[in-house]
Order: sequence, then structure tokens, then C-alpha cells
Amino acid sequence: MTDKKKIVVLTHGGAGSDPAHADGTAIAGQMCMMSLQTGESIIDAACQAVATLEDDGRFNAGIGSHKRSDGTVEMDASCMNSTGTFGAVAALDGFKNPIHVARLVSQSEYRVLAGRGAAEFALNQGFQPITPDEIANTGKDFSTTDTVGCVVQAGDEFAAALSTGGIDEAIPGRVGDVPLIGCGLYAGPAGAVAATGDGEAIAMQVTALRAYQLIEQGMDPKVIVPTVTGWFKESTAFGLIVVSKTGFAGGSNRGMAWTASEMAL
Repeated sequence: MTDKKKIVVLTHGGAGSDPAHADGTAIAGQMCMMSLQTGESIIDAACQAVATLEDDGRFNAGIGSHKRSDGTVEMDASCMNSTGTFGAVAALDGFKNPIHVARLVSQSEYRVLAGRGAAEFALNQGFQPITPDEIANTGKDFSTTDTVGCVVQAGDEFAAALSTGGIDEAIPGRVGDVPLIGCGLYAGPAGAVAATGDGEAIAMQVTALRAYQLIEQGMDPKVIVPTVTGWFKESTAFGLIVVSKTGFAGGSNRGMAWTASEMAL
């Protein structure tokens, strides 16, 4: 009889997302668990969770993405696992699930594709474009919601994935922390981290890599979350989910929809 693997999945709807929308993050976590149960790789399972959040118009990613100052929609997404696989897209216009495009980038010779080149890559890979009218069409103002994300542990493996529609009314071409390795997310043999909040501030702190280094130093995730949050001013929106071999935690200095679940597989 083989030993069962410990599975831990954390999902978040972004710093500033309504905690009442945790039903959406719970469903995303369930989709991740189902992917793992059917034999999907850990990075694909993390991406599936994020794709589920992209399809939920209450969050600022995928169909819920904010529009830029010129009315366009540009999305950033990234994924990473603990064996060094990484892929990202930046300022990708006109696709429903940028996380799936980022995953294919991670399997290509490239690591980050941006703008028109990212869109051409997506088309060449068979993704169907959508119009701006099919995005951000919920008719509601979720201006404080931010990046959606997922971190996963499956035995000794870890993965993280992120997606965002960016800042409402930002100029075209603006890119935050999400597609920058070690800023919005990081995964390694010791654990995985996914951040959310003010993208410029998160990037300047190289937040995810530094949080991961705290995991390597043996710090409990329940201590890491408030420690890393303390790197930011209270006026700066920030949230974090963390999983390591010793535990997991999440939190934000704003309201945040997030969910954690465990099982043995």
C-alpha cells in the first residue's frame, strides 16, 4: 500500500475582494483538487483554479478584468512550480483565460511574452479571442479587487499561479507584479507564495521571493503572512497566501475572499 500524498490548496480573490465571495474561491479550490485527482500535474491544477476565478466576473481577472484608460483590456498572468517551470504573459489583450496562455508559455522556449506577441502566440496555440464587450460586463464596480491566485502543495511538490486585469483606468502597457518572477509569485522545493495588492509596491519589494526565503529559514506561514504584510504601509493594499511543508496561511490588510482546503490523495 502506497503512502498517500498530502494535498493543500489555497485560493484568493485579491486584496480588497469581498470576503462574501469566498464561495468563488472555494469552487476554484475544488476544481484544483479535482484536477489533481484526475492525474493533472500540480502546475496545471493551480492554473485550473485560477482559470475558474478568471471565469467568475466578481474578480478582477479574466472576464471580470478592469478596462484601461482607452477602453481596452490588458491582462497579466503567471504560473510556476517547484522544479523551476515558469511562464507568464503581460498586457495580453482579448483572451478569456490568460493563465492558460501563461502555462503554454512555460512549456515554450520563452518565459514571458507581452502585448501583441503574447496575443499572436495565443492565437497560434488555438485560443479563441474575445471582444472587450465580453469582458468586464458584470455592470458592477469591483474597483478595489485585485489579482486572483492559487498556491498548491502535493506531497513534496509545490506550485503557484496568478492572474489579474490590472488597475482600473491604468494606461495601456502598464504591468504590475504578476508576470515578474519572484514578485507576485514564487514556488520552490520548500513551498509556494502568491501575493496580491499594489503591483508596483509588491514588485519593488521582490515580495514573493523574499517571502519564500522566510519559508526556507523555517518560519511558520502563520508568522510569514503578518511579517510580509508589515513590509507595506497600511495605505498600500496587500494580501498573501503561503504554503510550506509545515503549514499554510493567508491574509490581507484589506478584506479578501480566500479559501484553504486539505486532503490526502
